Amino acid sequence: MRIIPVLDVLNGEVVRGIAGQRDSYQSVKSILTSNSDVGSICEAFDKQFGITEYYIADLDGIERDAPNIDVLRNLQDLHYRLWLDAGFASVEKLKSMQARLSLDFLERIIVGLECCPDISSLEALLKVVGAERLVFSLDLKNGVPFFPSDASPGWSQATSDQIAQQAVDLGVRTIIVLDLAAVGLGRGTPTLDLCRHLKHEYPEVELITGGGVNSVDDLAGLESCCDGVLVASALHDGRLTKEDLQLYA
Repeated sequence: MRIIPVLDVLNGEVVRGIAGQRDSYQSVKSILTSNSDVGSICEAFDKQFGITEYYIADLDGIERDAPNIDVLRNLQDLHYRLWLDAGFASVEKLKSMQARLSLDFLERIIVGLECCPDISSLEALLKVVGAERLVFSLDLKNGVPFFPSDASPGWSQATSDQIAQQAVDLGVRTIIVLDLAAVGLGRGTPTLDLCRHLKHEYPEVELITGGGVNSVDDLAGLESCCDGVLVASALHDGRLTKEDLQLYA
């Protein structure tokens, strides 16, 4: 099971995500480094934990369609394996960003439910990005699917099970199950039961989860049903140690 640190990027720096309340996010405070720029955080994780794979949540791209191009451009030369969620709601938005910055250096491109207005948008992005690179994030808030305001009527009424099934039927090979309401709180992972169910239904799908990881005990509980776990606060606060992560190396 892989451990993948999340870097929430807002206005060019890494911020601490708490319960999905993005208007109140503040610069991250970490025991690993005094800096909050993306490169310094990546290098600190690499030095302390030997981690070289990161999930970048570009909140400016997600919220305002104004991705942090300069930050991403600087990351190209660091040779890390990067997953990027920048609010890719359509092929047009993806191509608009590609016109400003080649995305070839990215290992994975994430399409989040919170930005995806309908199943046809996901299908179109899957055809362009390819199943080997596209990751679909089944975004939740307090266990309920989190749709964008412009979601189509049929799509916005779907359950988590129905959304996952439609994604898998399209050919999606990797799914993230992320409860935004649990992010940064360190109260455990509320997605565990859903992940167990999805892994049973779709054992061939690479399943990643995140939101609420507090300790190595949470990782142990997820190991049987998840291929990877997204973490952030537990690393910055020291609740997960190098020795803890070595159990999953």
